[in-house]
Amino acid sequence: MHNDTKEVLANALIDILQKRPIDKITVKDIVEECGLTRQTFYNYFYDIYELVEWIYLQATEKSLAENKDYDTWQQGFYQLLISISNSKVLVQNTYRSTNRDSLERYMYTVIYDQVLAVVERQANEMSVDQKHKNFIAHFYSLAFIALICEWIKDGMKEKPEDIVEQTAVLIKGDFEKALRKYAN
Repeated sequence: MHNDTKEVLANALIDILQKRPIDKITVKDIVEECGLTRQTFYNYFYDIYELVEWIYLQATEKSLAENKDYDTWQQGFYQLLISISNSKVLVQNTYRSTNRDSLERYMYTVIYDQVLAVVERQANEMSVDQKHKNFIAHFYSLAFIALICEWIKDGMKEKPEDIVEQTAVLIKGDFEKALRKYAN
């Protein structure tokens, strides 16, 4: 029941977002849309932005569950872009809102875990301190987020596969090159 109620609230928010920006939506609007009480909303979420983060988390978990074994960071990056594209109204609204950092935090969590997994695999035969592997993952995660934010700002016109392809050309072999320089 717990997740069903959250789902009902999430769908209500997404429906309202079709008509107005997130900064203009209240908890009252959401509960009226789905026929629940304000108290029910507050039993599950502190505020609207916590609901937004929950929606992102659900989308990510679903996306990652369907694609657990990425061979490459490209597949993970592509999957994230598709996931964002599927939530276009929510993402663009969040991006334009005062709570844009919730979107960036969500993206960082997803991307960092993916990139770190790839870095770990590539460092398999090397002796590299964990702090260096973490830094490589951090650096590339920030670069990916900057690219995604630009894409969102430009209305998500460019095809996800084109973004992934261009990025791949730029960083082909870079993880390994960096790891070799850090190797003990």
